[in-house]
Amino acid sequence: MSASAPSASLDDAKAIVLGYFEDISAARYDAARARIAEDATWWVVGEGRWPIGGTYDKDSMRALTDMVRDRFPAGLKLTVHGAVAEGDRVFVEAESHGTRRDGRPYNNSYIFIFTVRDGLIRHRREYCDMFHANDLLCGPMDDAISQAEPK
Repeated sequence: MSASAPSASLDDAKAIVLGYFEDISAARYDAARARIAEDATWWVVGEGRWPIGGTYDKDSMRALTDMVRDRFPAGLKLTVHGAVAEGDRVFVEAESHGTRRDGRPYNNSYIFIFTVRDGLIRHRREYCDMFHANDLLCGPMDDAISQAEPK
C-alpha cells in the first residue's frame, strides 16, 4: 500500500512541473503563474555576474517574465528533453527557442531543479548559458532591424 504512494507523489510533482512548461510555451502565463506558490523563490545562475543572475520572489519573477515577453513577442518555446522526480524535487533538461523582436534568434539549454510541495512549485533553480542569455535578454535591441523593410 505505501509502495505506490511515493510514486503517485513523484508523478504529481512531475506533472505540475511539466504543466508549467506547457503553459509557458503556449503563452498561458497566468496558468503557469497559478502553479507557483505565493512565497516561491527562483534562483538563476550567475548572481553578481550578469543582470538576471540571482534570487527572485514571485513579484520579481513577473517583472522578468514581462521583459522576456517584450523581447520575444511570439514567445519562447520550451522543449523538455527529460524530467526526473526524486523526493519533492523535479530535475528538468530543457531547451528554448524564440525570435527576438529585432529578428535575432535565441536558443538556450537549461537544467532546472524544481521543489514542489502541496501541489505548487516552491522553488526553482535555473542553470543556462548565461553569456548567450545576457546578450539576447539584457543586451541592446536593434529596433532598426525589426522595423526595416525586407529587401
